[in-house]
Amino acid sequence: MEYIIGRRRRRPYRERVYRRRISFLRMTEQDCRNTLHLSREVVQQICHIVATDHRHDPGPCALPVAVKVTAALAFLAAGSFQHTVASVSGLSQAAVGAAVHAVSSSLVRHANEQILFPMSPESQLRIKQDFLLKYGFPGVLGAIDCTHVQLRAPDSKAVTYVNRKGVHSINIQVICDANCLVTHVYANFPGSAHDSFILDNSVIPSVFEGDAPMDGWLLGDNGYQLKPWLMTPYITATTKRQRAFNHIFGRARSVIERTFGLLKMRFRCLDRSGGTLQYSPKSVSAFFVACCVLHNIAIRHGCHFDLSEETLQDLRQREAELHVPCHHGELQGGQEGRDRLAASLAHE
Repeated sequence: MEYIIGRRRRRPYRERVYRRRISFLRMTEQDCRNTLHLSREVVQQICHIVATDHRHDPGPCALPVAVKVTAALAFLAAGSFQHTVASVSGLSQAAVGAAVHAVSSSLVRHANEQILFPMSPESQLRIKQDFLLKYGFPGVLGAIDCTHVQLRAPDSKAVTYVNRKGVHSINIQVICDANCLVTHVYANFPGSAHDSFILDNSVIPSVFEGDAPMDGWLLGDNGYQLKPWLMTPYITATTKRQRAFNHIFGRARSVIERTFGLLKMRFRCLDRSGGTLQYSPKSVSAFFVACCVLHNIAIRHGCHFDLSEETLQDLRQREAELHVPCHHGELQGGQEGRDRLAASLAHE
């Protein structure tokens, strides 16, 4: 039998072409704000934080820090991989995913440096003064509420993540100051969890009810039980004094609604307008904390974000659709404290 050994034809050599990767360093200030919803100064600060972590643990994603941070911030701002891959050219979806994980993990590790609850007398006094000057409400150490972030059905215990609108979500507790700075975030519960249940299982009650109780209170809506340290509005305001209290209270508490609006409009990944996040609850919780860190850094650097009243009203309406009132009775100590405060506000 005759064998013919053929010589394999060599393919013509083609020079490998590397796609051009874009980072914020190539963007103008305006392009940076339009694409990443942050200033170049803030993005540079994020790069410094991420570079510090990755100097010790570079991880599997060998992209330059500026490219990695730009890709992650573009995803958080848009909430869509397709949009990110299109706007940050030269990166595959896998590379963007690795960058998002690396950057968000780094930001979460630094959350305790950027998200600070007022524990010192000096910080408490500053926050109280801000609420008093801006809203005329004394003794306030923060406004508290929960917000939902939509996600795909988890692989485990999916039914517990279904909220009252029949959508899978996580329910996240946030406290902010009078300037919309996030001072506390607790992202550990599924969408079916009630706001008051999340509060009771957080560290906040022990902070206010510990051996050295704090002098002041939080402002919450009727999703919470009235307590000596947690003011809520009068459910049925029958007197002029109570109606005046509710009016001032509502103005002061609205700062948490504005904080949610700023978070969800600056970082569309947190809002359903950016689409349902195709991630696990653990990853979505990390994204939210990372966005709170970015939000605080942006505010401290004077990087403001325009939020129209129309957009804020739409967000309020959507949040109200998920709101569940608290049916626990009001604590007597809370009632007495609220009545005294109402009399004080009425100058009686």
